[in-house]
Amino acid sequence: MKRANVVLPDLLESSRRMCVLIGVDTFPPDINGAARFARDHAVRLARRGHEVHVVAPATSMRSTSGVEIIDGQAIHVHRLRSVRWPLHDWLRFAPPWEVRYQVRRILRETHPAVVHLQSFIDIGRGLAIEAEQAGIPIVATNHVMPENVVEFSGLPKRLHPRLTRFGWNLATTAYTRADIVTIPTPIAADYLERHTGLSPIHPISCGIDTTRFTPKTAKPADARVLFVGRLDPEKNLTTLLTAFSLIPPGTGAHLDIVGRGSESGALRAQAAQLGISGRVTFHGRVTDEQLVSIHHAATVFVMPSPAELQSIATLEALASGTPVVAADAMALPHLVSNGVEGYRVPTHNAHDFADRIERILATDDDGYLRLSTAALARARKHDAATIITHYEKLYDTLTPSIASGAP
Repeated sequence: MKRANVVLPDLLESSRRMCVLIGVDTFPPDINGAARFARDHAVRLARRGHEVHVVAPATSMRSTSGVEIIDGQAIHVHRLRSVRWPLHDWLRFAPPWEVRYQVRRILRETHPAVVHLQSFIDIGRGLAIEAEQAGIPIVATNHVMPENVVEFSGLPKRLHPRLTRFGWNLATTAYTRADIVTIPTPIAADYLERHTGLSPIHPISCGIDTTRFTPKTAKPADARVLFVGRLDPEKNLTTLLTAFSLIPPGTGAHLDIVGRGSESGALRAQAAQLGISGRVTFHGRVTDEQLVSIHHAATVFVMPSPAELQSIATLEALASGTPVVAADAMALPHLVSNGVEGYRVPTHNAHDFADRIERILATDDDGYLRLSTAALARARKHDAATIITHYEKLYDTLTPSIASGAP
């Protein structure tokens, strides 16, 4: 296996610029954690002076290549024609018989120093094969749990275990070709190692730009409870709505749900059935500026999902100084300690979610600011400046001839 002797670098400044090609199966305008990290990572690299190319699915059956301005940075984006999976909001597939030919051409034209995969499903897998054959160093970062994807297969549930095993086999096939495999948290790394047999898997946070968010200096006057993320089954929002219905209207609490997804209609119907429609706002998609304001106004952030490999939305809440109530599952324990940045509760226990939300809403100003200060301190450990430097040095270790100035 290629990455057996690779040692992760110390966090030092990178002294050179290079061409980095990022391969993704989801990218803006898609809204999800994997697309968000890929976009942010491309932008951070470009700001550091690197030439950045992204291979991504197109939003139509027409392939395009060109420069896209993303957060003020020029990113070369090669979009391969693709079709949307009809049962999913954003999942798209480029024709598999075209992917390898297309990425082979792009590799020849761009001459990247390193390829950074963000998935194993379609483009990621084809790019892994072609980059390995071309002798280009590969980093792979996993954002996908096959268990979540098969929910949208449209096939009977009795076939889901078999489909999940097939998904993990695809992951193994793609990531075996990588020199280094990363994932956002240690718990997620253990999970990936168990399901693929690959080792070591290196935990490296997705990171966030903490300077984008406005930390609280006092407890918000309004009792706003916030969720940000996809409205899909794995997010466990039915438990959140049930929990919120248990919070007495007399508290003045209001639930803000930001995001879109396959369960949007069903969740609105559930809110009506629970009699809380007047206390819940479904914001849908919002701008980055609106999101910063919504985070700053929130008193409590809730992440009920048991399937988070890290949760950028939770990191953004912490960077806003918002105490968090999170499911005690997957990677969320790395972000929230009971009584410090907020509370962790059993995934499907609506009563415990309601209790911890109310506990934060009712805490006095001094107690709230202690939680808020701890939340901000946790977020700063994941600051993007540290993360991007880590990846730059990691790329350096894989391209020593370039780093030493050799032709």
